Formats: sequence, C-alpha cells, structure tokens
Amino acid sequence: MGLNLEKHGENVFKLYKRFHRNISGKGMGLFLIKSQLEALHATITIDSKVGEGTTFKIKF
Repeated sequence: MGLNLEKHGENVFKLYKRFHRNISGKGMGLFLIKSQLEALHATITIDSKVGEGTTFKIKF
C-alpha cells in the first residue's frame, strides 16, 4: 500500500501509530522491531511509495 513519508515519516516507528485504518493492528509492530534492532546495535531504514509499497532494510 505504501506510506506518505513526507507526512508520516517521523511517526513510522512510534508506539501506537497506525497509517491504514482498514488493516487490523495495534500500532506496536514497527516500534517493537526498531527497539529490538537498536538493542542489537542494528539499524532499520524505510523506503515507501504510496500506491506501490514499502521496503524496510535492516543493517547489522
């Protein structure tokens, strides 16, 4: 589905943030993933295009 990163980019990894109301979820998944990666000294980046999709890259 993709995300508008200009509008939502700073909130993507925040707790309880959701961007697609028609998809079930609590807004916790990306927050938990980023927290765990930071504990492992890893990073996660996001590239997204509305209507096309989203790519997450994890670097250890």
